[in-house]
Amino acid sequence: MLKLPTSLRLQLLWRALLFCSLSGALLLGLLLYQGYRAKQQQLADIPQRIELQLMPMLAQSVWDVDQTATQKLLQNLLQQDGVRQISLRSTDGSVLLQLGSRDETVTHIVELPVQSARTGDQPLGLLRIGLSLGTLEQQLWRDSLTLLLLMLAALAGLTLVCYRFLLQQVLHPVQQLQGRLNTQPPQEDSSSNELQQLSASLQLLQQQHQEQDSSQQQHEREQARHRDQLTEMVALRTAELEHLSRFQHLVSELSTAFVHMPLHEQHQAVATALERIGSLLGVDRCYLFRVTPDMLIRDNQEWCAAGIVSTASHYESYPLRQSQWFVQQLQRHQFLAYASLADIPQEGHVERELFEQHGIQSIALVALSQQEQLLGIFGCDAVSHTRVWLDKELSLLRLVGEMLSGLLLRQEQQAQLEAAQAALSRANEKLDGIANTDGLTGLANRRLFDQRKQQEFAAACALKQELSLLLIDVDLFKAYNDCFGHQEGDQCLRQLAAALTQQFAGEEQLIARLGGEEFAVLLPHCDARAASQLAEALRQHIWQLAIPHMASPVSTNVTVSIGVASLDRHRHDSMEDLQAEADSRLYQAKHQGRNRVIGPEPVRQA
Repeated sequence: MLKLPTSLRLQLLWRALLFCSLSGALLLGLLLYQGYRAKQQQLADIPQRIELQLMPMLAQSVWDVDQTATQKLLQNLLQQDGVRQISLRSTDGSVLLQLGSRDETVTHIVELPVQSARTGDQPLGLLRIGLSLGTLEQQLWRDSLTLLLLMLAALAGLTLVCYRFLLQQVLHPVQQLQGRLNTQPPQEDSSSNELQQLSASLQLLQQQHQEQDSSQQQHEREQARHRDQLTEMVALRTAELEHLSRFQHLVSELSTAFVHMPLHEQHQAVATALERIGSLLGVDRCYLFRVTPDMLIRDNQEWCAAGIVSTASHYESYPLRQSQWFVQQLQRHQFLAYASLADIPQEGHVERELFEQHGIQSIALVALSQQEQLLGIFGCDAVSHTRVWLDKELSLLRLVGEMLSGLLLRQEQQAQLEAAQAALSRANEKLDGIANTDGLTGLANRRLFDQRKQQEFAAACALKQELSLLLIDVDLFKAYNDCFGHQEGDQCLRQLAAALTQQFAGEEQLIARLGGEEFAVLLPHCDARAASQLAEALRQHIWQLAIPHMASPVSTNVTVSIGVASLDRHRHDSMEDLQAEADSRLYQAKHQGRNRVIGPEPVRQA
């Protein structure tokens, strides 16, 4: 089947011709219809027009019997459209004048009386007119065809102008647009027109646009997803940096605090530090285990989150030698961190089982070492959940470990220093005791007595207090030594020292052996009367000891002579003045027969 070309240009041309044809047929029918109606109306109007326009002149010419004028009037009437025959008849019916061809087809005959005002109602004759509609129809067809041709020519010109306008303003731009939109070369045998091709191109373009929109939306969704992921990563990184910054600040703060902290405050400071570190890291346990030189865990400190069971007591006195793999790895790497206990190799199954018993899921441990000596272990446990240890966190935990290593080292050094200081203090006290103590009796020696007497004298003068001094001498002690020997003499002196210590047990009182058989007692806050009474009581106590002294002419027992002096600020300008007075009274006691007390107040001798 032959396909007609359906180019848009040809379609427009065919449709323009069809429009012109239809328009011409419609216009012709309309013209014929209107012309036919007009001709019929024209035929109907002829009698009335003749009566109004021609009949008065015709009646006048007939009345005047003017043959020429009558014929001329009828000739003019015959020239009118539709009039084919005219005859003027008399009243009796005879033809007076007849014009027109008798062969003409007459469709209508109109008879009009010729009347004049002069004759009244009596007609002058009868005018018979033959009308032909065919003549009018022929004329109508000629006029209609002429007008139709003119209108068709005008429509053809208008169509040509419109065609040229559409060709330039529509078809060429459409073809250019279709050429730009069409991604495939045009097919020469295609039966589609430009609009269909343009529609297909537009559909293809719309499909491509939808695909691009879909691709763009997918791309935007991908970008939004990447943006959300990036935002989440930035938020996580920011939170991580803030977390690490707080942790680093805490480590710096603790390091500074521990450097200058006294030893007695460090234990509580470590407990506080463990709590702060554990809370900041979000772990469940944070602990410090101290390791002794024989590899035992001692003096544990542990912080536990709420609801977490402490394990410090389980590790107290734990022998690390039972965990050789663990100790070797810790000393070799100085750090162990496991996000899951499953990461612990088979060699560490003992430690893994121990950790599992305590509910540990993740663990990080730092060795606290100094010169290959393990001082302790610092660690953090995650019990309620597994935890991935960040590299920065592990670095900061190492810093905490270094800080705690220094702390334990300082504690050990401080303990050693305190032990050395205590030993030195004891040695100094021992030396002081040796330097200030009489080797025979254990009493204060003359060196200590000389120091204390000046101190007590200055205090008594400044505070206006009482101060007394007793000087004691064993009667005839040389004769005792000669009689019993020096060993017995030393034993006698020790017994006398014990009696003095028993008699003067006050903390402020000082008993001293000045040398040989001479003793002194320094009595702060003691007046002359009380001092004399104490001296007498001492003399009697020594006599009652009943230490035999066969070589003494005074008594069969060992006796003493005592000189007593009490501070008088008007007479005693120095301690030497006070001591000289006591010595003088001791001398008086000896010369008055010994075995007596001489003081500022008289004493009743027993």
